[in-house]
Amino acid sequence: MSKHWNLGGDLKDFDLGKSDATKGVWLDSDALCFQGEHCFPVLLREALFMNSFRLEAEVACTPGSFVGLVFGAVDESNFELIYVSADNEWDLPNLQCDPVMNGSSTWQIYHGPRYQALVRVPSEQWVKLSLKVHPDSVSIYVGEASKPNLVIPNLKHGRAVSGKIGVWGSSPSYVRNLTVEKIQTELINEEAAESKPQEGTVVTEWMVSKLPEHNWIKAHVEENGTLNLNRLYTSERGAVVQAKCSFNISEEKETLLSFGFSDHLRLWVNEKEVYQGEWKWHSPGKTTDGRIRSDHANVSIRWQAGLNTIRAEVTSEEEMYGWGLSVIVGLNDIFYI
Repeated sequence: MSKHWNLGGDLKDFDLGKSDATKGVWLDSDALCFQGEHCFPVLLREALFMNSFRLEAEVACTPGSFVGLVFGAVDESNFELIYVSADNEWDLPNLQCDPVMNGSSTWQIYHGPRYQALVRVPSEQWVKLSLKVHPDSVSIYVGEASKPNLVIPNLKHGRAVSGKIGVWGSSPSYVRNLTVEKIQTELINEEAAESKPQEGTVVTEWMVSKLPEHNWIKAHVEENGTLNLNRLYTSERGAVVQAKCSFNISEEKETLLSFGFSDHLRLWVNEKEVYQGEWKWHSPGKTTDGRIRSDHANVSIRWQAGLNTIRAEVTSEEEMYGWGLSVIVGLNDIFYI
C-alpha cells in the first residue's frame, strides 16, 4: 500500500484544523504553506492501520521556522512529531523528536543525543525528511542520508500501529509531496536502546496532583529521569501541580540534592522549604534555554534515619515547550513508601 499527496492542491483527505495552513506556491512549486503564529498539525482525516510504514515529504524552512512530520496522532493535541529547522549559527541540534502531549510540545523534556541531532538543512531549500515508523520506534533520515540521522527506540505515546499521519510547521515553512508506504517491520539494534535512570539515585516514583483538586495519582518518570507533567495535565498558564515522594533510609546522611525543572519550582524536604526559582525559555544560543536538566540546581540536605519526604510545587508559566521535574537525591539505599 502506498499513497501520495502533493499538498499544494490535494487536501481533500486532510483536516487543516487550527493550523492556518494554506495551499500555495513556493520556489515555483505547489506546496502547503504554514503562515500562522501557532503550531497545529494538518492531519489525514482517516487513521492508518499499518504495523510499519515509511512517511516522507519534502520540507523547507526559513530562518527561525520549524517543519516536520506527524504520526500516531490521536487528535491535534496528542501526536508523535519529528521536525527540522534550518542550519543555525550556534551549531545547535536542528533535528528534534518532540512528542506533543495535551497540546504542549515537550522539547524541554526530550533533549540531548537521545532525542536530537545536528543535520544539514539549508535555509529556503527543499530537503527530504523520511521516517521509517515501526510499532515501537522510528528511524529518521534527512536529505539523502543512507543511515538514520536519529533513532528513537521507544515512542513516547506508545505503539504507533494506528493513528493519523500529517504535517506540522511554524511560520513560514513549507511542505510538498507527502507519501506513505507500507514497509516490512524491522527490529531496532540493541545498541540504540535507551537505558533506564539509575534506581535509588533519580527519584523515579511520585504521587502527583493538580491543584486545587488534590486527587493524588502515582506517576513514574521518563527514561531520562524527568517527571513529564504534560502526560497528565494541560499546561495552562498558572497551572500548579504538587509532586511528593516518601522513602526510608537506613541511617542519617548528608548528600547533595540535585534537580531541574520548568517553569517555576518550590521544593521542600521533610516539610522545610529548601529552594524556590524559575527556569524558562529564552532566545536560541543562550544558556537559559529552559531545558530540564537534573543538575540545574542543588542544595545540601541532611537526611534523617528512617522516613524522609520530598515535596515539589511546579507551576506552568509558558504553556508550551515542556513542564516537569527531575530530582537526584544522591542516595543508593532508599525504599519508597
